[in-house]
Amino acid sequence: MKTMFTPLQIAGMEVKNRTFMAPMSLGYESQDGTVNEKMEAYWLRRAEGGVGCIIVDATSVDPSVPYLGNTLCFRSEESIQKYKHFTDKVHQYDCKIIPQITHPGPESVSAFYGVAPVASSVYPNSMGQMTRELAIEELPGIVDLYVKASLDAQRAGFDGIELHCAHAYMLLGSFLSPLRNKRTDAYGGSLLNRARLLFEVIDGIKEACGKDFPIILRMSGSEKDPQGNTLEDMKRLIPYLEKHGVDCFEISGGTQYERCNKIIPCHGEAEFTNLEEAKAIKSVATKPVITVGKILDARLAEDVLDAGEVDGVVIGRALLAEPDFVKKAEEARYDEIAPCAACGVGCVGEQTKRRPATCVINPIAGRELEFEFTQAEDIKNIVVVGAGIGGLAAARILAKRGHHVLVLEKEKKAGGQLNLACRPPFKQEISKWVVYLLNECARYGVEIRYETEATSAMIEELRPQIVILATGAKPFLLPIEGKETMVLANDVLNGDVNIPSGNVAIIGGGMVGMETAEYILHHARGNASVTLIEMMDTIGQGMVPNNLVPTMKRFKQEGVQMITSAKVKSIQEGTITVETKQGEIQYSGFTHVICAVGSTSWNPLYEEVKDKQETYVIGDANGVAQALEAVRAAYELGYKL
Repeated sequence: MKTMFTPLQIAGMEVKNRTFMAPMSLGYESQDGTVNEKMEAYWLRRAEGGVGCIIVDATSVDPSVPYLGNTLCFRSEESIQKYKHFTDKVHQYDCKIIPQITHPGPESVSAFYGVAPVASSVYPNSMGQMTRELAIEELPGIVDLYVKASLDAQRAGFDGIELHCAHAYMLLGSFLSPLRNKRTDAYGGSLLNRARLLFEVIDGIKEACGKDFPIILRMSGSEKDPQGNTLEDMKRLIPYLEKHGVDCFEISGGTQYERCNKIIPCHGEAEFTNLEEAKAIKSVATKPVITVGKILDARLAEDVLDAGEVDGVVIGRALLAEPDFVKKAEEARYDEIAPCAACGVGCVGEQTKRRPATCVINPIAGRELEFEFTQAEDIKNIVVVGAGIGGLAAARILAKRGHHVLVLEKEKKAGGQLNLACRPPFKQEISKWVVYLLNECARYGVEIRYETEATSAMIEELRPQIVILATGAKPFLLPIEGKETMVLANDVLNGDVNIPSGNVAIIGGGMVGMETAEYILHHARGNASVTLIEMMDTIGQGMVPNNLVPTMKRFKQEGVQMITSAKVKSIQEGTITVETKQGEIQYSGFTHVICAVGSTSWNPLYEEVKDKQETYVIGDANGVAQALEAVRAAYELGYKL
């Protein structure tokens, strides 16, 4: 048997396998700080899917100090009983469950209520609000809050706790990191002084809850910043942490403000981002070491555990994409695992827009109560036009429910816009969605006819009962003077237009424009320079921060020029005239001008077929958006028909 599916002992808690579900703030919380039906269904689905231990999202030790929105916490005896009801349900799946206990500290939104967020020192938090340095006489009260929350967790049926002390983040992290801690008393200066509050919290919890009640410590193996804690710092700290009572180390990395892309690694970050640090810490630890950070591939996780490099894996977004990740891995059904592509669009991106998180490839995440899978009672013949991600997702779910599905695709291969999206540097992972959906369509008997451009006559001849149009979108060409001298970003990305060198202007500084810039620079075979011209005030609007931050860093290294608040008026012989708040400005000397200003829906069949067959339009054909919206529409339709 593979190591991944063997038990792991952490103090008095035996986890049935070596898999943990990472805490992820997803915006599902109740106002009273308890687990509502939506959250419960979401977690129970992962427990059913075989994960060994669920680590519940950030749980504030102080109900008056919220983290994000409606923060989980233990407010009263009634809330403890609500949690006990929830943990009892999780245990029915032979799954352990622990809360991530934290004091939000600098990350608290208390400033919106007129109370300055507290920290080790004074500095601006992620919202630009100044923190208040905790006085030394306040610290025993902080320890008491951690102890009480841990006791409440124990009474609520949790199997242990996780302490958050990573990422120079929240209260304990702000004390431990030299990036944040600028104190000149017994809690500042040296590494051991900065760890003093953490030691006191661990001591208090162990004394109150007992030595068998496990404490898992989430820590940065390295803060991956020149000013932060290093791997050597953390290795030095391990024996002290074990002496005070830490029973297991969860190794993360990065910092919240400076290195957010290291905390939730997206495109361009290696899988098992923190493995090297975790291995190094395991070499000096006597307690189990588990690691988190872009663990997406079940076979890779199995290999790492079989090699003894770590003792367990903490899986986050891959369990959003596939709740049965662990069960399918144990049964070697690897191709059936819905893959996380590390895009961050549904999980991180929706949260940055203050919307509940979801997942591109699994829009049911967080909506488990709304989507109950049933076999279709009335089996129908369905034609899907278009084998992009929306069309394939619709075909998959409809065929899985028992319908007969035929997909008509005019190109030689499936994927639609994703065939372009995976071509820029660091974006190849997106192709996993197409591979998965094609495997699934084949498994459920979907027929796909390639190089077949659908017509209304063809569809009528097939006699479907339902037609789903997923014909996508076409790139938009700016209607300006000189437009005939521009080339489309799509034509560059698909290889129809080759730009081996030159001074390139890209009109449009959104995601497609930025990806095209990186594509050109990566494939240049001579001197190449790129200028982005964007009419909005900022480049990369709408991009997930965890992708935008490293992209902007690469642009700086490559010398990409970025012109914002500039509306292009005309192009003439390599000169671009733009309108700005200061008036018209001309930029000259461009050898190529690329248009990357978006797309328009392409839906030529609807009017011809809508009165002949029951017809639905999904994805970009219905309104240009991201893959997230296309798959969501496919699922909503697929579960309804």
